[in-house]
Amino acid sequence: MIDFEKIPYHDLRAEDERGILPKLIGRRDELQRLNRVLSRRINNNCFIVGPSGIGKTAFVYGWFGRACRDKANEKRALVQFDSGHLQKLGTTDDAYYEQALRTLPPAVIFIDDFGRILYNSNAAAQRLARLYSSLLKRPDVQVIATLQPQEYAWLNEEYPAFTRLFEAITLKTQISADYIHVLEASLIRLNQGYRIVAPTSVLRSIVEYVEQFPALGVLPRAAISLLDECLACAATAGVKSITDDIVQTVVSGKTGVPLTRLQSGEISELKNLEAGLNAHIVNQEAGIEKIASTITRAKLGIRNPNKPLGSFLLLGPSGVGKTETAKLVAEKVFGRAENFVRLDMSEFGQEHTVQRLIGAPPGYIGYDSGGGLTEILKAEPHSLLLLDEIEKAHPKVFDIFLQVLDDGRLTSGQNETVSARHAIIMATSNIAVQEIVAGFEEGADIHSAKFLKEKILPVLTTHFRLEFINRFDSILIFNPLKLPDLIKIAELEIKKVEKRLSQHKVRFQIDAAVLAKRIETIVDPRFGARPVKRFIEEVCETMLVRSLLKNQNVGGSQK
Repeated sequence: MIDFEKIPYHDLRAEDERGILPKLIGRRDELQRLNRVLSRRINNNCFIVGPSGIGKTAFVYGWFGRACRDKANEKRALVQFDSGHLQKLGTTDDAYYEQALRTLPPAVIFIDDFGRILYNSNAAAQRLARLYSSLLKRPDVQVIATLQPQEYAWLNEEYPAFTRLFEAITLKTQISADYIHVLEASLIRLNQGYRIVAPTSVLRSIVEYVEQFPALGVLPRAAISLLDECLACAATAGVKSITDDIVQTVVSGKTGVPLTRLQSGEISELKNLEAGLNAHIVNQEAGIEKIASTITRAKLGIRNPNKPLGSFLLLGPSGVGKTETAKLVAEKVFGRAENFVRLDMSEFGQEHTVQRLIGAPPGYIGYDSGGGLTEILKAEPHSLLLLDEIEKAHPKVFDIFLQVLDDGRLTSGQNETVSARHAIIMATSNIAVQEIVAGFEEGADIHSAKFLKEKILPVLTTHFRLEFINRFDSILIFNPLKLPDLIKIAELEIKKVEKRLSQHKVRFQIDAAVLAKRIETIVDPRFGARPVKRFIEEVCETMLVRSLLKNQNVGGSQK
């Protein structure tokens, strides 16, 4: 056995005998590939690559548990080195390390969290490469190390000769059934002292919630953490079984999604999606019907699953409800306003700014920060991305979105594949506004295929390539607003102000005829409802200030 102390280690064979090592669940393909790599005569070391929480350590422990019962490993040491020893490289102990590693007996060595110490530290990586290179070339010694994707990409870019001594195995997302088995195994340990029942249906719900809300974290770690908190919640409440209500309460607290949204269910929300949008967006029924239909078909699994939930190009004058529609769709489909992300495409008007969307490649400035688009999709795949004023972006930006709109994915600067299949993509543009307004005033059906083909597409193709335009599910034309529409919007805005000022118990009484006459003087097709919204805010806020100053009792109802 190993007889030196400078590198702290754990005897994994002894830990397996005590039943400490976790059992491997699933991952048959990755396990078979790891066995093949370790059986090679050259470059028989392995990097296990995956994001934090995906189960890299558990996977390696599971392999060691099986290796302990394999006769082929009877004469080999099965050990784990403490990754902390990497921090000491470059000290006066280097000579000792080098001698110890040179005289190491046949072994399989596991170094967990290998990349954290070396990431962006050229000095540590250089010393490691020098000390470990001879060891890594030995056919009777194999090293298994875990890294996160960005750590592996950096190491491979900076030290390709060193990384070629390893074979990289990237852990993929497992099927839901595997995660349920992981929770069943974890429940034994987490439930000590509780004796609380966790039905399989509840475990399945926990996995589904983590899949639905990536803000909870990466499976399976996030599901284990959620189960742990549900057990604590049940114990605190004095109940003997975890219920759906308990899971929903915990999920709501961790994600910020309203509890009523979780309890009502996604299907119920989809049924009311179109009506809910029309209740807040005035006179845009044609566009909203297409949005609701497309998203509902995607959520029910009828649409192509290898595309975003929906992609729409929204055209029309300023202030007619394009951005407001996007915000409402995000809130109603994904459960909270935070799932709405707006990208001002005028910020990507220069060719060199395109890289900001996907991130700089390894070795370039800004590599650590990732891309504005890719990081959003990684952090919250269930989002609505609003590409505001997309015509102002550089043409190379459209090339990035060709892949997003068609395949539901894109490749980041770190060479990671990022999924957009759970996202909704909306792009707004003021192109063809003159044609839309003219057609609307002439009484043309601006939502017809004929109007789109004859009036709108010729203008769009002067700014966008036809292949880009065709990637959208629908091109939606928003109606210019007339006086009756603006009056309805004014009434909705008054209700919003009342809600915002609810702490003052305010209710506004404005004569409808006076309101209509006043709005008529500020109607401007170029600005849509924006002047109306500003007018309502100014009038209502001024009325409130006067009332508060007149009546010192702000707790009473003010009219």
